Formats: sequence, structure tokens, C-alpha cells
Amino acid sequence: MSRFDNKLCPVCHTPLTEKSDVVVCPTCGTPHHRACYLSLGHCGVEEYHDRGFEWKGFLPGEEPEEPPAPEMDTRELPPEPDSEFSDSHRADYPGGTTPDSDQGMNGQPMSIEDLLEQLQRQTMDDTRGADGVSSRELSTYVGRSVMHYSQAFASFRAPVIPGQRRRKVFINVCAGLFAPIHQFYRKMDLLGVVILLINVLFYVPYYLYNAGIGTMETMSGIQTAARVLSFVGMILVCLFGDYLYYRHAVKQIRQIRAKFDDGKAEGYYEALAAKGSPSWLRAIVASLAVSLVLTFVFFQLGLGASTGSV
Repeated sequence: MSRFDNKLCPVCHTPLTEKSDVVVCPTCGTPHHRACYLSLGHCGVEEYHDRGFEWKGFLPGEEPEEPPAPEMDTRELPPEPDSEFSDSHRADYPGGTTPDSDQGMNGQPMSIEDLLEQLQRQTMDDTRGADGVSSRELSTYVGRSVMHYSQAFASFRAPVIPGQRRRKVFINVCAGLFAPIHQFYRKMDLLGVVILLINVLFYVPYYLYNAGIGTMETMSGIQTAARVLSFVGMILVCLFGDYLYYRHAVKQIRQIRAKFDDGKAEGYYEALAAKGSPSWLRAIVASLAVSLVLTFVFFQLGLGASTGSV
């Protein structure tokens, strides 16, 4: 369950759910529906920022009443034993946190403030990186599954020291297991077609053999190679699919930005969301197309086999 579940969006005042596309204010940490934040253009409780407001589960004016403080027991307590994680050891952990804190991407402890700052950088930061785009543009373009892709894109865009290669691997099992449907769903049509053609290569030896080209042993070897190529392709897409999607998103964002006065014209982020939003229709059409291709292949193989037997 998300820590934002059943919390109210300060713009529309409707509860957030685990299916909501949530962004948090980089100043006070208040969660919003992404669409609400973008439509307003700033935090829904911005007027309270000057008063030092920080979101701790409630909007201004909705804080629960604090229970009365319990009476202090004046009896002398025994001295506490030295703790392994006393204040003198807090410097051993980033942000002065203890091992009970939330874990960051690198497995190190991370405080709530650091986590919110990381989410802000990965989803709402307008600063353009070395790739020429910002985290906010990428998150808007991605639409669904923004939390997964914000983590992946952040790893690809992370600064590196001279001589070090940028990371290009981020595991996405769905990208490889459901290829090429997943690629069409994410509007990566070219990659989807390439993967589809690789899968069809498995059946080419049947056509060649029915046409009288080659021997059964040769065709069997080609088919085995095609099967291996298809499997290797699936593994590569699982590993590098998110990086290819990242490069695709960067290219599309640059093209759209050029049409909106370098992103300054009204409706720019709406255009990004519309262009990048995943399409179930494309996924369904791609599924039908793959089914039709395989049906045609099986029909041709059956026809060739019957003709050869005559």
C-alpha cells in the first residue's frame, strides 16, 4: 500500500489511490495527481510555503489534534546501555539515518526527506541534462509506470566520471517476455517490427525446404540458429529495452519541443503526454497482426507440405 493512499489531492480534494499517477511538491512534499499539478502549474498549498509548511500526511488545517502528553514518571531510571547505533555513529550512514531507514537505489539507508527529493528529481525537475531533456519532460512523456521508468532513466542519466561508461542496462522482464506487443504498446513501432521479423525467421527454413532448397539437416541447423537468436533477442530486450525506450523518448521530446517554441508555448506538456501515452489499441492491433502473420505462415507450411506429398 502506498503512503499516499486515501490522502487528499490539494487541488481536486479527492483521495489518492495506489493507481493514481502521483507527484510530490519539491518544496513541501505534498502529493498531487499529476494532471492536477500540471493544470495548476504549481503546488496546491503554495501559499503555506512561506510559513514553513511540510506535508506529514495531512493538508493545512486537517492536522489531527495531538493527544495530551502523558505524565512523566519521576522515578529514577537505570542508565541506558550504549547502543550500537548511537548518535556518535550516525555519520556512518548517509543523511544521518540508521539502518532502519528506507533503502536507496544503491542499497544504502535513505531518509524520507532524501526519498522525496529523489522522487522530485526523477519526476518533476525542469533542469535539462546532458541529453537535452528534463526529468519532468521524460515523466510526462512516459505516462503510465512512471515510477519504474523514472528509476531506469535516472540510472541512464546519472553523471559519470571521465572514462566511465554510462549505464545502459535496467531489467524489464515485460519488455522481453511480451515482445513485440510491449514495444507497440509503448509506440516503439520500428523495434516492434524488427522483433516480429526475428520471430518469423524461425519458420523460414520450412519455406526453403518446401521449395526444394537445402537438406533437412541444413534446415534444422538454420532453425536452431533462429531459435537461439530469438531467445537471445528476448534476453537483450529484457536488459536493454528500457534504454532503447529512453533514447526513443528523448528523440520524440526534442521533436515535440521544437514545435512548441522550445517548450515555452502553451500546451507543450499536454502534447508530450498525448504523444507518449501508451496505447492499448496499438497493443491489441499488434497482437492481431502477429496472430495473422503466424496463421498465414502455418497455412503456407501446411499447403506446401500437402503439395509436396502429391
